[in-house]
Amino acid sequence: MSMVSVLVVGAFVFIVKRAIDLALENEYTSWAPALARLWVWCAGFICRSHRDAWRADLRYQQAVEGNSGLAEASSCLFSAIPLALRDTASRARRRAVAAKFFVDPNVTFWVHSYRPIAALGLSSRTHQILRDHRISTVDQLLSMREEELLRMRNFGRAALDEVKEKVVEKGFIQPS
Repeated sequence: MSMVSVLVVGAFVFIVKRAIDLALENEYTSWAPALARLWVWCAGFICRSHRDAWRADLRYQQAVEGNSGLAEASSCLFSAIPLALRDTASRARRRAVAAKFFVDPNVTFWVHSYRPIAALGLSSRTHQILRDHRISTVDQLLSMREEELLRMRNFGRAALDEVKEKVVEKGFIQPS
């Protein structure tokens, strides 16, 4: 499918969605706010990570701006499934990374994926060893096993202990 046809289909879907939103807004003004709250509740049920923000946005629109918020609620509902799938994949990835880095099952892993390793505050020697092996983010570091780290040239037990200590200290991995 060519890029032009993708853009045409996307524009068509956007126009149809907007027309339906406007028709519902104008036709059902008496119960549009209740319908918007229902749609945001459904979206929050599907994707819990965005639930509070969506509810707060809808409350603001209905109380301050004076509109029903139906258009925004429908966009929340349409985006809930992809966001929930992304969150599920992210949680699975965090568990897999934590299992690789620490064997301790009492450790919870919080991803700050693209933070540079400088955020850990490692010694210059350990930092340089990691940079020499093209490890530039905390995510890359935590995705490696201890054995892989120890196989690096000049990376010994002391450096491994320092990395473990800094990762816990900075909150990337927190004991539960």
